Amino acid sequence: WNPDLKDSILFIDGAREMMGIALQTQGHSLNEKDEAIVKEAGKFLKTLMPNAKAIIADEMKTYMIQGEANIAVTFSGEASKMLSENEDLAYVVPSEGTNLWFDNIVIPKTVGNKEGAYAFINFMLRPEIAAKNAQYVGYATPNKDALALLPEEITSDESFYPSEEAMEKMEVYENLGTDLLSLYNDLFLEAKIFRN
Repeated sequence: WNPDLKDSILFIDGAREMMGIALQTQGHSLNEKDEAIVKEAGKFLKTLMPNAKAIIADEMKTYMIQGEANIAVTFSGEASKMLSENEDLAYVVPSEGTNLWFDNIVIPKTVGNKEGAYAFINFMLRPEIAAKNAQYVGYATPNKDALALLPEEITSDESFYPSEEAMEKMEVYENLGTDLLSLYNDLFLEAKIFRN
């Protein structure tokens, strides 16, 4: 919200992420269900929009690698890719908190090769494979045996492997229900339009 950052930040095009930033900055949960608080956060988010250089998605990596913006709101794996290609960048987790999420592998009901699907999941969970995957994609691994195989320079970086204290301020997105999710989406859309 610093006015010195006018037209400087690349924001992710996601209602939950951006509304979550507004809510957590004001000391609320990113899963806030009180509509009055959510609406107030929407107003607060509008005051951030003068700092937006753009509201984008996948192209953010390229822009940050090329030094097209000063700051970006992004995911840790995306940041890892950016850092590997531009040594002038740094990745930080906001002290107010952030979302905590997990990739999942699922098997659809219509699977044609159930045995093969389970074999693939078991393969990906093998510690040596999970460690290689974590290094390749740049996202932290929840696999404790894989974690032990990773270099300390990776696991000691608290932006990617946060401390227990930092984790206390991180929240998993909850299902808000259709009506409340629509409100989050509408408020984010209003903030995006307000920017213009």
